[in-house]
Amino acid sequence: MRRILVALTLCVGLLAAGIPPAFATPTNLDSCPTGTPTLYDVTIGNTNVADVASDGHVWALDSYLQHVQVWNLGQKHYCFRIEYDGTWTSFAGVSPGGTGTIRAGLTGTFHGLRILRLTGEFNPQYPLSGHVADFDWQCGADGICTGPRPSPGMYFSPITNFNSTWSEFHATSATNGSWSQTQYGDFGDITD
Repeated sequence: MRRILVALTLCVGLLAAGIPPAFATPTNLDSCPTGTPTLYDVTIGNTNVADVASDGHVWALDSYLQHVQVWNLGQKHYCFRIEYDGTWTSFAGVSPGGTGTIRAGLTGTFHGLRILRLTGEFNPQYPLSGHVADFDWQCGADGICTGPRPSPGMYFSPITNFNSTWSEFHATSATNGSWSQTQYGDFGDITD
């Protein structure tokens, strides 16, 4: 009997607070509730994407596969976990970390992770699983991109709020170093 009363007290407390028990928002904003079922889980191909250095200049073009997982947090709030793995090819100029120079045509690999929060109406225009699309951004060294690119609008419309709560990027060259960007700053460099 005591267990039933405790359980009822917890449920009433959650309802009084306006939080549905099945969709309690995680307190850790740099993660998603990965222990619960996803709303959708897809991959998206991206090519010719401008890679922006610490000072804002484009130092390389990226090609990568993006793995997007989305969870419903309740009350039209959603959490995105986006992992991406791919390759980069450099432009000649200032290195990404700004400590030297880099030659044109240098290549390497990278891994990234972003956690995003979105408030909006779920209105999917693409499948909810599998590989759903490929986008050629058609970016140049000047950072101008003329091609289509993926967006949350593929699955949500209208969107009333959207923000990044975690971002990290780690690029590596076999012989020229590694460079990382996180919310805490830039670390390392890739140079000639």
